Amino acid sequence: MFTDHLIFINTGNILLVAFYLKWWFYLVILFVAFVFGYFIHRSKINKLSNQVAEQQSTLLQKEELLTYARRSEQVACQNADAANANKSLLLSQISHDIRTPMNTLMGMASLLTETALTPEQHEYTSAILHSGESLLGLINDILMKDILEYSKVDTGKELDAKEFNLRNSIEEVLDVFAVKAAHAGLDLVYRIQNKVPVQIVGDNQRFRQVLMNLVENAIRFTHRGEIYIGVQFVEADADNHVKLMFEVTDSGIGMPEAKTRQLSAELKQTTPGLKIEGAAGVGLTICKNLVMLMGGTLTVDSIENEGTTFRFTTAFRANTQPLAPSIGSDIKGKKVLIIDDNAAVRAMLKNRFEGWNMTVSEAGSGKQALELLSGKPELDLIIADLQMPEMDGITLTQSIKKSYADTPIMLLNSTGDESYKKHPGLFSSVINKPIRRHILKEQVISLTRQNAKVTSMSDHSNRQKLSVDFAKQYPLSILIAEDNLMNQKIVGKILNKLGYEPKMTSNGKEVLEEVSNKYYDVILMDVQMPEMDGLEATKMIRVCLSDQPVIIAMTANTLQGDREECLRAGMDDYIAKPVKLEELVNLLEKWAIHSNTQV
Repeated sequence: MFTDHLIFINTGNILLVAFYLKWWFYLVILFVAFVFGYFIHRSKINKLSNQVAEQQSTLLQKEELLTYARRSEQVACQNADAANANKSLLLSQISHDIRTPMNTLMGMASLLTETALTPEQHEYTSAILHSGESLLGLINDILMKDILEYSKVDTGKELDAKEFNLRNSIEEVLDVFAVKAAHAGLDLVYRIQNKVPVQIVGDNQRFRQVLMNLVENAIRFTHRGEIYIGVQFVEADADNHVKLMFEVTDSGIGMPEAKTRQLSAELKQTTPGLKIEGAAGVGLTICKNLVMLMGGTLTVDSIENEGTTFRFTTAFRANTQPLAPSIGSDIKGKKVLIIDDNAAVRAMLKNRFEGWNMTVSEAGSGKQALELLSGKPELDLIIADLQMPEMDGITLTQSIKKSYADTPIMLLNSTGDESYKKHPGLFSSVINKPIRRHILKEQVISLTRQNAKVTSMSDHSNRQKLSVDFAKQYPLSILIAEDNLMNQKIVGKILNKLGYEPKMTSNGKEVLEEVSNKYYDVILMDVQMPEMDGLEATKMIRVCLSDQPVIIAMTANTLQGDREECLRAGMDDYIAKPVKLEELVNLLEKWAIHSNTQV
């Protein structure tokens, strides 16, 4: 019994213990689950925190990189601005230093044309002026752009469209190479198709630069024959815009077919800055880019050992104003004989004479000419080339004079060759190649008149641009501010010939002293001067004086923005050095009239 009771007690305890153990077990499991869940949750929170921290760190790094990039960009822009400023300053100084002596050369040549010159001296002086203007055009294009780049062309720069005479531009380009071509024994010939308008509007400076590069390239690779420039009409629209095609053909060494194909492909490329390879690459790169700027294309054809032709098209606007009436209607029907071994020259002259309604016959050699003359044809004029094989122009003329003593004979002379001067009186006229159309026409008119007088050279009309009566018509008191003594002398001489007595000063301080004591109608103000430059002097005048003079910038600073800088400083007008007589006279007339209308 006792034992059963004990068993019952033990069994009950065991059950009780088991019951409590069961709940403790559950509690332990719950605790473990709680702890496990807590650590899992904590781990997720830590992970998210780490992710957020990493993202914040990444953002911070990006902000630092962005800040650094901005600072680097700012520094780069500042460095670029400083480099551009230094470059502009350098180019401005180069332009000034080149234009200052050029002003002396061209100024003196201009003054020389106002003196009594022989026709020969006048022709040489005109050549100096035309060549100087061409050189200045090249200097402007080179200095306005990066001088280290081959192209030398800013394709974003607008064209400077002005009216010009196409024939004069071509002749001026050929004049530049006249001596070089004569030394090489080459003829320079051009022909303009009848439909082509001669008076046009376009960028003459860039057009001439293209021609100059192509002609120079042709002379470089041509050792015999001629360089020919042809101009053809392509099309026109209702707004008077015309498309013209120009070709520059030489009789030089030419190029192999493979080289021609390669060069043609390079000329078709429109990628900016792409340079053409080879000896003539720089010049052709300039031509291609300039032609593209003018809305055209440049192509090439060549045959080895026969010659090369470059063609380019460009658009101009034809001038609708009628040209001055043609002179020399009295040469209509006159008979002329052309004697020249170069067929291109004969064709060019024949075309011009027939255009003037003259009757033309031609001979390709002295022997052929004498055979033709043996038939005693009636002639009003004979034109003979100096340099011909077998029989030169001098020997031929001496023979012709035996039968045609009264017929005027014109000599086509190579520039620089003065051998004809050993035979005074032999020729009625001498014209240098390349032949300028207006000179030829003046001489033909003069020589075909009855009792034509013998002349030694082409009969230029030496029309003076300067007259002392100008100052009487436009009275002005003029002050010149110029530190260069030669420039002072040139401008002073020009104004003296116009009838003025200008006062000279050499810097801005002297200008201020002078205008404080006396009133001047016009001040011709240089910009770069010692002690005080022209810009500062102008600003002081605009602030201090009650009676304001007209201030005209007369400066060698001609780069982009220089004119605007002068006008911002208070100047009324601007003229670039070298000073052209016509421009200075026109400016003085303009402001004299303006001053009178303000009174």
